[in-house]
Amino acid sequence: MTITRKATTRAGVLMATAAMALAGVATHAEARSANISSWNSRSDCDLNSRYNFCLYYSPNAKNAPYRSTSTKIGDLGTKRFTGSKPGHGKKVRNNAASAQNGTKCNVGIWYSPQYRGDSNWLSPLKGGNLTSWLRNNEASIAISDHTRCPGIGH
Repeated sequence: MTITRKATTRAGVLMATAAMALAGVATHAEARSANISSWNSRSDCDLNSRYNFCLYYSPNAKNAPYRSTSTKIGDLGTKRFTGSKPGHGKKVRNNAASAQNGTKCNVGIWYSPQYRGDSNWLSPLKGGNLTSWLRNNEASIAISDHTRCPGIGH
């Protein structure tokens, strides 16, 4: 009887461990995504500017900016904030707090390089603060609306 109880207990522990492991995999397999569109893009990153998207060192499009005419950047690790305000000269990757979209397309911002993992996105011509789980954790950005923007860009 003791052997049967031990075997049953071990089997139960193994099944519980396996279930927890599978739950952990399922949780990490599904990436979160959130629309962060909160304000209309401002003149430094809108249809009248030459930039497709902008990232900022601080919330509310404040302090040092990174502005891009590219349609996608697979790794923000080589890009730096510009200007003379706080954050200038720092790498953009894992340092941005807000963004603006200067296009008629959606723009996505991802946790991992090459457009993978959790993401935030901006509607056309909108700006917003990155969510708590993406702020200072962003690695790639791209115009990502192929249905309305087959030519991509302004």
